[in-house]
Parts: sequence; structure tokens; C-alpha cells
Amino acid sequence: MEMAANCSLRVKRPLLDPRFEGYKLSLEPLPCYQLELDAAVAEVKLRDDQYTLEHMHAFGMYNYLHCDSWYQDSVYYIDNLGRIMNLTVMLVRKTYNIRIFQ
Repeated sequence: MEMAANCSLRVKRPLLDPRFEGYKLSLEPLPCYQLELDAAVAEVKLRDDQYTLEHMHAFGMYNYLHCDSWYQDSVYYIDNLGRIMNLTVMLVRKTYNIRIFQ
């Protein structure tokens, strides 16, 4: 088994702000955007024999959007037609760009 590397971190005192009082929690509501799609997002449907606590945790908390590791503004999902859809959202200009991969 490979061991984790041991490294020590040094504090750079000039970068510390002595007047820093902590982070403030914003009570502003999070923005929520809606977009009309050609086909609905494919959902995992449970059978009647799959309504156990484990199934509810596995499928009930499932996020159908998958983030792109390289492009932070891009997410993927599968629609009801079996297509892999790429959705790029740039909130600065409120532009939506949808691409279809088949």
C-alpha cells in the first residue's frame, strides 16, 4: 500500500490580515433558472419492489446533471430520447447553449 506524502506548510505572515473578522453568511436567496428543453430529462424510475431505504438513498438523492471537470460552465444530462445533452450556462450574460451528442 502506498503511503501518503508528508509535507509541512509554512505560514506567510505578510499575507495574513490581522483585522479579518471571519466570513459572513449571505441571506440572499440563491438564483434559480429555468430552461425549456426539447425532451425531458431521463429519470430513474423505481419498481414496486425497490422502495427500500437503500434504494431511496441511491436513487432519490440522484443528481441528473453531471458537471464537466474541464469546463465549469458546462453540464451533461441524458434526455428521454437517450441523447447525451451538453448544457453550457454563462450566468454573466444569461446565455444558454444546448448541444446534442449522438
